[in-house]
Amino acid sequence: MKHSRETEQLFQQTLDETPKALKLQVEWSYEIADWIDNLLQSRGLSQKEFAKMVGTSEAAVSHWVGGGHNFTLATLAKISAALDVSLITIKH
Repeated sequence: MKHSRETEQLFQQTLDETPKALKLQVEWSYEIADWIDNLLQSRGLSQKEFAKMVGTSEAAVSHWVGGGHNFTLATLAKISAALDVSLITIKH
């Protein structure tokens, strides 16, 4: 039990010390991955079909929907164009 408590404390300390910007980056990355995966499923598109639409490899798409990918604006624009949806909305 002691080991488990120490592990939990170390995890919490690491989480507390993680910069807010990095936490947001990871959170957004996983949200985008889930959004892409759900949209592909709802449209009945395979990762292979989507990869062709975007002009990338099936492995890249698999990496995207796996979460944790650091999406560039160029990649997000390609995804939005291929799926004909707006992935990013800028608030004024």
